[in-house]
Amino acid sequence: MTVIKKIIIIYNPNSTGDGKLNAEKLQEQLADVTKTPVTLQPTDFAGHAEKIVQQLPNTDSIMVISSSGDGGYHEVINGALSHGEKASKITTGLLPSGNANDHYHAVHSGDVVKRILNGDVRRIDVLKITVDNDWTRYAHSYAGIGLTPHIGEKLTQATLNPFNEIWLTIRYFLNFRPVKVRTDTGIYRYDSLIFSNIERMSKYLTLSSDAKIDDGKFEITGSKAGTFSKLLKHLFKASTVGLTEEANRASEYSFTSVRPISIQLDGEVFHFSANSSVTVSIAPKALNCII
Repeated sequence: MTVIKKIIIIYNPNSTGDGKLNAEKLQEQLADVTKTPVTLQPTDFAGHAEKIVQQLPNTDSIMVISSSGDGGYHEVINGALSHGEKASKITTGLLPSGNANDHYHAVHSGDVVKRILNGDVRRIDVLKITVDNDWTRYAHSYAGIGLTPHIGEKLTQATLNPFNEIWLTIRYFLNFRPVKVRTDTGIYRYDSLIFSNIERMSKYLTLSSDAKIDDGKFEITGSKAGTFSKLLKHLFKASTVGLTEEANRASEYSFTSVRPISIQLDGEVFHFSANSSVTVSIAPKALNCII
């Protein structure tokens, strides 16, 4: 049991989702049942949530809840894990207030308010992504190269509505160029290569039906470059019966980008030059959470 001394709920006041409303509702619920201080903390700019958590003291047990989607929570967990050995003093939480909310649906269990009151903290694995040994970032759910960051970033830049999202997805899909990577066994071209810690992403794509968030492994799901019809078949299978038999499991995977490359971590996209050395590994039970 973890005795939580302070609770901070972070939200983006400019978000189009229900981040602020959900944050206020949880604050009211907690105020009725606990004397633990509960503070609402709006963010002022992209990356602000991460800086807020980085600057927290790590002497007392503090809970930081992100009222956001997967991207906002990505900032919070990176802020928490920046405390190194003291990261265990910070417990993270997530109020689903985004589009897909993949991580929440994979991890959520029980009544969150009751779990907070009981200090019912769960320790889960996170993905650790290192580039050229001098850039490190953590992902709570997945890291993807190829089609995933290509379409994800384009959609983020666009003004979406229910009528144009499908059309824009098809448009960017048709303009996609496979990624090219070098491993110990050769050079390969991929339409998509995903390293995941949960079984489903983007609401519809099933990567692995038996993925576990705390087993010290991650799943690797790849689709090597081929014909357009082959890629469509791969995506259709992922969105229907799933890719269970195609996923491999590992605790580490390394490659070098032959061309400039984009990597998507929990919805956030990062860019690297050609010949970047990338290692995806697992940080076993590195994150404390109540979700």
